[in-house]
Amino acid sequence: MKRGFLLLALALLALAGCDSPQKTVDTLRKEIAEFKAAPDEKKQAQIETDFAKLERQVTKMEERKEARAAEFRRQISSLRSDYQSAKMAKALQDAKNAIQGFGEALKDSAKSIEDAFKGTNSPGDSDK
Repeated sequence: MKRGFLLLALALLALAGCDSPQKTVDTLRKEIAEFKAAPDEKKQAQIETDFAKLERQVTKMEERKEARAAEFRRQISSLRSDYQSAKMAKALQDAKNAIQGFGEALKDSAKSIEDAFKGTNSPGDSDK
């Protein structure tokens, strides 16, 4: 009987360790760093999922009145700040790329118009 209880207790501890808030925090740090380096929609979706998971984990800790819950709340705030900075950097890069694309399009249009005027005002056209 004691052996069965001990095995059950160990199994529960192992499961609890697998779903620890610290592991989720570590995962989020890694994902946010990867998002900063190469932002994409898939990474962004995974980060949002992991934030929701961490929120649930910390809420459960708070319900159990665990002392580390406040520490994890602060880490969530810090991680969200890092993530918002990464998203802002992505938005600025996207805007820069859009402006450069628009500038290139204007440049190409101006060149086409210039070429069209040069073609209609060529020196041999007025003699015909």
